[in-house]
Amino acid sequence: MSRSLSRSRVSDLPDGCSVPRQMCRVCYMYEMAVSTRKTSAPSPKAGDKGKRLISAHRPAKPAKPPEIRIFVSYSHRDAAAREKLETHLAPWKRDDVTVWYDKNIEPGAQLDPAIARELRNAHIFIALFSPAYLDSNYCWNIEYRRAMDRRARKLLRVVGVVVKPCGWKHTRAAGFKLLPDDGREPERWSSSDAAYVNIAEGIGAVIKTVRRELAAAVPKRPPTPAASATKPKPPVSKPPTPGKARAKQPPKARARSRKA
Repeated sequence: MSRSLSRSRVSDLPDGCSVPRQMCRVCYMYEMAVSTRKTSAPSPKAGDKGKRLISAHRPAKPAKPPEIRIFVSYSHRDAAAREKLETHLAPWKRDDVTVWYDKNIEPGAQLDPAIARELRNAHIFIALFSPAYLDSNYCWNIEYRRAMDRRARKLLRVVGVVVKPCGWKHTRAAGFKLLPDDGREPERWSSSDAAYVNIAEGIGAVIKTVRRELAAAVPKRPPTPAASATKPKPPVSKPPTPGKARAKQPPKARARSRKA
């Protein structure tokens, strides 16, 4: 039987073997190998491999723009102008821009701490100039003054918007560019909507500038060094030269060596 096994191939063992299958060990191992091949998992299809390659080369999603918070300072007498401005800022509100004013304070919350907190967290401060705004002690002497102090420290952008004819030219706001163009109140435009469109475009330009500054201020992560570069190399010990070893030998040992 050993000769027949050596001459035949493994695949021909069951057909050329003369021993009954219940007694032949080679036939048993052959049948086990065939059954294992049949029950093994199928190889991945070519289409699945292509899908994995496509998913691996998908472009990364663009980074989400940073959120911009706008603080609107206004007199309650000018609530209609504030509502109209917020309506024209709707496209920006869909683009992660939050417009905050004092009506957003929850009932029961303290007014001054809530306003001070939102003013600290704001990126842009919008003041709606009107006779009522200039006459309001809280609007002009507290909110606007705090905003200008933060602007002096380059922590906030301040934008003045003239919504009604008033004497803003005789205040400290006269040295800054106001909206709409040239500080013309909406009443002097062909339509109030055209004036508010101009206001929204000017505020949108400030939003873009603030976003660029925030994106540039984000620190970039340094590249991680390779693993081989981080591992310190072990010191290489050089074998001592014969001359140095002889120089370190004590004088008695030298004398003995000469006598020997």
